[in-house]
Amino acid sequence: MKKVILFMVVPFISSAQVGINTNTPTKTLDINGELRIRTLPTGLTADEILSTDANGNIRKVSRGDLSGGSSSGFNNSILGYDPKPVATRPQPPGSVPGGGTATELGCKKWAGNNHTYCAYQLSQAINWFNAFSFGKQMGGYLVTMPNDAERTWVNTNIVASGTGYNLSNNIWIGFNKIQRPGNPDQLQWITGEEFRINWSTNPATTENWFNPGEPNNSGGVEGATHIFAASANAERRWNDLNGGLTANSSISMNQLIIEFNE
Repeated sequence: MKKVILFMVVPFISSAQVGINTNTPTKTLDINGELRIRTLPTGLTADEILSTDANGNIRKVSRGDLSGGSSSGFNNSILGYDPKPVATRPQPPGSVPGGGTATELGCKKWAGNNHTYCAYQLSQAINWFNAFSFGKQMGGYLVTMPNDAERTWVNTNIVASGTGYNLSNNIWIGFNKIQRPGNPDQLQWITGEEFRINWSTNPATTENWFNPGEPNNSGGVEGATHIFAASANAERRWNDLNGGLTANSSISMNQLIIEFNE
């Protein structure tokens, strides 16, 4: 009589991190070594591309981004550096370019683009150029809002009262004047993104949130952009200003929003 032994495999689900050749994994699966996949199915033209950052973290990139950022519009060459994962941002933030320290008030992720937005309170006021450097230091960049959907989400979840961050002062954002050879100075998002166009108006308009009459480059010296303080503008609209200033209408530029691409 033959004996039959049955083995039952019970699937085990765990939320723990798994490491291969490492005892300290930092992701759900962390491989300390090379990765080989013997068989891969043929992809579609709409598929996204896998890429890695300098630390080996795998991400997905739109095919359009490989041709100068025509899909999301993000352009590392225009920004001038490669953003880092939000998990690698300095904690605590440490010293701030130009002086003082920063306190992280909290972070939230928007499902619309899977980006994370972190709010910071600074111990002293900051000009636009040092604010840009602080964003780079943190591994992100000054928040950009090229369309109404993103701007509305940032305002509702990060800027507005009741969010827990109390960002009631002036806030620098990533929209600044650039000079191109042979052309007039022009404001542009630091990431290379373009405003979404509203073609239903005549003439067509961009989905911006500038205060009426702005930007106006008053005195020919205004090249940076900030969100108005709550006491100056209840709608928290935008205004262009001299980037070397650290206050507007006697209200400090001592609060920032840093955006991370994950």
